[in-house]
Amino acid sequence: MPAKLIVCPNCFEKHPPEEFAFACTKTGCGREGTTIPPAEVLIQGGKPLCPSCRSHLSERLCPSCGYAIIAEDDTVPSVPISIVGAEGSGKSNYLSVSIDQIRRNLSKHYDCSLYPLGGDDTIKHYETRYYQPLFVKGQCINSTQQEEVTPLLYSLIFSGSPMAGRSCNLTFYDACGANFKSERVMSDYNRSVYNARGILFFVDPFQIASVRDNVRSTGRQVSNEDAATLLARTIHLIRQGGGRKNIRRKIDIPIAVCLTKADTIRGLLDPSSFILYPSRHTKHRRFDLPDHNSTSLEVKSLLESWGEVEIVNQVTSQFSDYAFFALSSLGSPPTENNSINHISPHRVLDPLLWVLWRNRIIQAGA
Repeated sequence: MPAKLIVCPNCFEKHPPEEFAFACTKTGCGREGTTIPPAEVLIQGGKPLCPSCRSHLSERLCPSCGYAIIAEDDTVPSVPISIVGAEGSGKSNYLSVSIDQIRRNLSKHYDCSLYPLGGDDTIKHYETRYYQPLFVKGQCINSTQQEEVTPLLYSLIFSGSPMAGRSCNLTFYDACGANFKSERVMSDYNRSVYNARGILFFVDPFQIASVRDNVRSTGRQVSNEDAATLLARTIHLIRQGGGRKNIRRKIDIPIAVCLTKADTIRGLLDPSSFILYPSRHTKHRRFDLPDHNSTSLEVKSLLESWGEVEIVNQVTSQFSDYAFFALSSLGSPPTENNSINHISPHRVLDPLLWVLWRNRIIQAGA
């Protein structure tokens, strides 16, 4: 049996465990914060120990990029989630709100908690980049500017009934919108896409001409990027970079096509629209299949009626596992100066819960 390889969540290079150096994190140790080469690591009971203080070493250092990887139990599945979308499609606002919703809403209904694997680095990164601007200052988050983005790493730990779900490690990638503007740039910076266990593909309603003609976009950043073109680039990246070049085989990564900023299209929806109803996926501690099937079919039909048949056809012909969603991270449009007075998320966790279900983390039912 081939040796298990560890995939770095930062550079995605794969290495056998014996190639990793370690870092001691124990305060006061003479080796604290220094690199401990593999040859110097003590092994006791199968666990690596610091040669100086003999404390358990919990941080592996990637041989390629030096990124500190938390040494977690290998039996806990990893679910990297890549958020793909043009600049202004709402990726950063979504990530800010969805993590807050996991902590405050999902945890209550599923008896789970979100533990930051990166420790203070993850906590500070989320607080300064995502939480403080939106929830404290009341300002929509500026589009991600840097080309390379540090992922947010968490453990989603289920502590209640096993019927609710099983623990997993979650990695969120919020890539700069500019990274999706050309195939060359995508191949340089978006390796997270073809290594993902779930893709959230964001479609801004204002990327759709028929919607722009009928809805005023006050206070919203509008992307000029064509969603179908971006999807085609994404598919090509996955096939070229992820070893899935045989076009007769569909891509095996679950993809959630997410119509964002759903609050702006209320006037285009029938009053009986399933999209307008609150999500049922947290109500019964499971992924609600009737609710999902109804909303997915409706969003798919909306895209087709708005002239986005190409998006639908690309997804259904290229991916073996797909679904359609509509969500609003903020719940209402921001003001002219990009501020938001009240955040009222709508169906924001639906695509994430679908990815968790498709990865067998949570269960589904009628």
